[in-house]
Amino acid sequence: MARMTPAWTRSAALLCLAGLVRSQTDPAQIRVDVSLVTVASTVFDRDGAFVPGLKLKDFRVSDNGAPRELQYLWAEQDLPLTVGLVVDVSGSQRRVIEEHRAAVEQFFRQVLGPKDQAFLVTAGMDVKLVTDLTGSIDDLEKGVRKIDIRQRAGKPFGDSCVGPKGDRPLAPLCGGTALWNAVYASAKLKMKGISGRKALIVLSDGMDTGSKHKLGDAIEMAQSADTLVYTIRSVGVPMLVPIPLLRGKQQLGKLADETGGRAFTDPKGNASEVYAEIEKELRSVYVLGFAPPEGEKAAGRHKLDVKVERKGVTVRARREYVVPPAP
Repeated sequence: MARMTPAWTRSAALLCLAGLVRSQTDPAQIRVDVSLVTVASTVFDRDGAFVPGLKLKDFRVSDNGAPRELQYLWAEQDLPLTVGLVVDVSGSQRRVIEEHRAAVEQFFRQVLGPKDQAFLVTAGMDVKLVTDLTGSIDDLEKGVRKIDIRQRAGKPFGDSCVGPKGDRPLAPLCGGTALWNAVYASAKLKMKGISGRKALIVLSDGMDTGSKHKLGDAIEMAQSADTLVYTIRSVGVPMLVPIPLLRGKQQLGKLADETGGRAFTDPKGNASEVYAEIEKELRSVYVLGFAPPEGEKAAGRHKLDVKVERKGVTVRARREYVVPPAP
C-alpha cells in the first residue's frame, strides 16, 4: 500500500479525499490522506461522444500556466455521486415545474446507485431545502411532488433575503427570485467537504431578482466545491422582455461553462431527453487529483487548463480554484 506525505492542508477551497480508491498507476487499492486539488472533467471526441478508457498519462493540467504532476485519476465507478437539484419556483416557471416532475423522478431512479445521494432546493422569494441529502429514491420523489411556486415545502436554506423578522430587506431587489443564493448555498453547505463526483442541476430562466450573492459568488463557490453545474434554461411564460431573457441565457451559460458543466435549453415537452444527456455525462466523469503549490505566493486565484494528449478531443472542466492566504 502506497502512502503519500501530507503536503498542504489549509485551503477551504480544496477537497480532502480520504478512503479507498483505485489508482491508475497501481492496480492495488491505496489510501489517499493528503489534501488535493480535484478537478472533475468530461472528455468528448469530434462527434460529441464521450471518450472512455483514458489513463492518468493521457491528461495534462496547467496551473497558472505551470504544469502540475497528476497523482490520481478516478473514473465513474470509483467514486460516489452527489446531485443537487435547484428549482426556480418563480411564477413564470409554473408550467415548467409541472412538465419536469416525471423527468426528474426518472432521472433520480436511473442515475443514483447504492452509494449515491441527492437533495432538492427551491429558489423563489427565498431559498428552501425541500429534501436534505438522502439516498432514498422514495424521499426524493416525495420532495419533487411537493415543489410548488408558493414554496410551502422545506425549511429556510442559506442566506436569507430578508432580516430575522422578515421586515428588513438585505438585498436591493429582495422579494424576487433568489437563484444565485440557492446555487451558492447548495455548493457551500451541501457539496463542500463531500468526496466523489458532484453536480448541481439548475432549472430556471436565469433571471435572478432577489439574491444577496451575485453570479460570480455562485460560480466561485461551485468551483471551490469542485461541483459541475448543469443548467436547464426554461422560459415558462412568454414575455415581451428580450433583453432580460437574453441576459438570463448568458448567465446560465456562464455558470455552466465556468464550472465544467453544460448549459441546456429545455425543449418543450421533451425534458426527459435533457436529463438523459446529463445522466450520460455524469457516468463519464473523470476526476483528476494533484497537490497544490505551497508557500505564501500560492495564495489567490489559480487558472486551470486541462487537456488530453489525443487529437480531436475536447475537455470540459472547471477553470479556476482559489488558495486562501495563510492564517
